[in-house]
Amino acid sequence: MIKKVLLIIVEGQTEQVILEDYLDAHFANSTIRFDVQREDMLTKWDKHKRIPNIKNSVVQAIQSYLEKYKFLAKDLTAVVHITDADGCFIAPEYVKVDEGIEQNLFYTEDAILVKSDKRKEQIEQRNEMKAKNAKILIAHDHFSIQRFKVPYQLFYFSTNLEHVLWDERNEIATEKIQKADAFIENLSGTINDYLQAYLPVDVELPYKEKMQKSWGHLMEGCHSLQRSTNVPLLFDMIKTNGQ
Repeated sequence: MIKKVLLIIVEGQTEQVILEDYLDAHFANSTIRFDVQREDMLTKWDKHKRIPNIKNSVVQAIQSYLEKYKFLAKDLTAVVHITDADGCFIAPEYVKVDEGIEQNLFYTEDAILVKSDKRKEQIEQRNEMKAKNAKILIAHDHFSIQRFKVPYQLFYFSTNLEHVLWDERNEIATEKIQKADAFIENLSGTINDYLQAYLPVDVELPYKEKMQKSWGHLMEGCHSLQRSTNVPLLFDMIKTNGQ
């Protein structure tokens, strides 16, 4: 029997390093494939510097992957999409100018620090765009591709993956892969067990309610800057789609 494909759309390679082996073992009936965007689809402007339709952007990403690797939409079990929250749901007053920071952008427990008023405006616009796009995608549990209904779900790490895994919001980009490899190598249990500790909802709730409450939690106050994730729920999502 030919295995169906479980497609995981991620921003960077660290997500693949962290999740691939566990997913391969846990969902042996599917072929696990990662589509590493190397950018944040939810904050990407189009070539005319306009905000694109995020639903179209996701569909285009899926279609591009299918075309590149000679798959059809009917070959997909589901599409899992993982994003970093990046503090996108905080109020504008929590984006603060601090000329003393070394980086142009620095995340804390309750603020995003920037070096200038111009950068503050840029981050506020980024947050507004990402929050809006996230809300649009959360409302979709499938996309129609090639006249086929493909299950879909958006999940998050907050503030980002590195923050959830080893409590560093402002990780140096060049060190992420090495630290992710070391993290997995030294992890005593499974990655799913580890992530469950940062799931901000009762695990006994039904899947759809857990998803709704986990995103509701992220949107409150400064929670999109604080350590949480709903990525463990992707296992529930996949199971509901035939695995």
